Amino acid sequence: MAVFKRLAHYFAEKKYLFIMATILAFVAVLGTLIAPVLVGTTIDQLVGRHQVDFTKLNQDILILLVLYFGSNLCLWVATWLSNNVAYDGVNRLRQQLFSKLDRLPLSFFDTNPHGDITSRFVNDVETISDGALQGLLTTLQAVFTIVGSIVIMMRLDLVMALLVLITAPLSFLTTRLITKKSQHYFKMQADDLGALNGYAEEAIAGLKVEQAFQHETASQADFEQLNQQLYQTGFKSQFIASFANPTARAINNIMYAVIGLVGCLRVITGQISVGEISTFLIFATIFGKPFSDFTSLMTQFQSAFASARRIFRIIDLPEEIPDPKPAAKIDQVRGEIAFDQVDFSYEPQQHLIHDLNLHVKPGQQVAIVGQTGAGKTTLVNLLMRFYDVTAGKITLDGIDIRQLTRQNLRQQFGLVLQDTWLFAGSLRDNIAFGKDDATMAEIRQVAQESGVDEFIEKLPRGYETELQSATDSLSVGQRQLLTIARVMLANPPMLILDEATSNIDTYTEVKIQAAFNKLTQGRTSFVIAHRLSTIREADLILVMDHGQVIEQGTHQELLAAKGYYAQLYESQFAK
Repeated sequence: MAVFKRLAHYFAEKKYLFIMATILAFVAVLGTLIAPVLVGTTIDQLVGRHQVDFTKLNQDILILLVLYFGSNLCLWVATWLSNNVAYDGVNRLRQQLFSKLDRLPLSFFDTNPHGDITSRFVNDVETISDGALQGLLTTLQAVFTIVGSIVIMMRLDLVMALLVLITAPLSFLTTRLITKKSQHYFKMQADDLGALNGYAEEAIAGLKVEQAFQHETASQADFEQLNQQLYQTGFKSQFIASFANPTARAINNIMYAVIGLVGCLRVITGQISVGEISTFLIFATIFGKPFSDFTSLMTQFQSAFASARRIFRIIDLPEEIPDPKPAAKIDQVRGEIAFDQVDFSYEPQQHLIHDLNLHVKPGQQVAIVGQTGAGKTTLVNLLMRFYDVTAGKITLDGIDIRQLTRQNLRQQFGLVLQDTWLFAGSLRDNIAFGKDDATMAEIRQVAQESGVDEFIEKLPRGYETELQSATDSLSVGQRQLLTIARVMLANPPMLILDEATSNIDTYTEVKIQAAFNKLTQGRTSFVIAHRLSTIREADLILVMDHGQVIEQGTHQELLAAKGYYAQLYESQFAK
């Protein structure tokens, strides 16, 4: 019930359309219920040969045509209105889900498969949409039909009405037991589908690696196991649920036969007319249909509610720590950064950074080196507030970065990651991603400085070349050049380069390094690098190990100290 109330909230904005659909559905059902009564009175007029009042008969037939046509027209309009309400509600639900993702901490995406998140956007939302479309109007019709049928049948003949009514609870209770049993499997089915989508996305993204390591057989086996698990839960949920509709129909058919038999006996004894028994036989079908529909609807509702729970599970997750109100703001950044007794851990029981103290002067180029897992990228994550420190504080120009809005903080930095990200669109749009109002002349200038123009000019459509989301048409190095050009165009006050030239050849790297030197001149910048040749000119080199800065100084100072940095440098450039 709680899930239903939450879903109803998304459809409430167009409640006036829902009310109109309800009125039209009531009119449609009313016409459907009056028609059988008219059929019965029409049959009673056929009293014998040469005793038929054709004038009255023709009038009744014309009224029946109007009733059926009007009922179906009202039903069509009501369906259109309910579809409008359902699609609008699902649209708002999907928008809220996407908006929620923007406010979730980065740790959520680090710990949840992207395929499963995508499945909630696509499969789960569509399941809710189908359930809402099928359920809203059909449920209303069913309720009106049941109540209206009871009222009319009671007025026609109490004994026959009770005979019809006595079988309804039996039909409903039987199907209720069946659908309650299948509900557990529908929840498992939604979870298994999300897991399968997550695995499929990972397998497709890493297809080249799988082929290189001949992992296709093992990957296929893992996929088959997940697919088989989904098959089992899907089969069980559908198999159990499939009993509901036939069971209800069987009960209704037995009821139909009993009513026919009892009705014939009452006609023989003169208690009811032939027309009335015809009316009751029609009502037996009309009255039993909602219960059959309920069984099908319960299956769809269960799938929709299981999907809704998965979506609400994300919507209810705790969000990032909100920005302070009022927040401090930096308009002209100097670039002085300090880490003051900073502690941080991704997991409470595993400390990564402890009591880190660091002071970066304005305009310094700071290089960060160390082994994998030393905490280099973590330092960047903390500086950009992708994660917040566990203890201590980080200041920018003397202001605790937690006192700034994330937008104000992050617009001070240009970030180039080792893992490139490009979107489906033109090369021009990808370069101008950080500066929407960039002119074509500015785009060409940064493309020349970054070296990206060399391959763009060779393409048939040049800067208007469209990229697919997978960007298979570009090499890893070309994609990285595009992201470098993007940051150059944005021209931020400070820079963070996380292995920004790791996928670029040496010749191009020299050109990029010259462009970076020009770009970083007078700006505070952080450079994470494994190639020590790229950071020899840095103002300050930090050597990290297990979350601590174990050495710091210039390139010459660290070599002279003959410590850890000197060992790293000699291992890369030893003759």
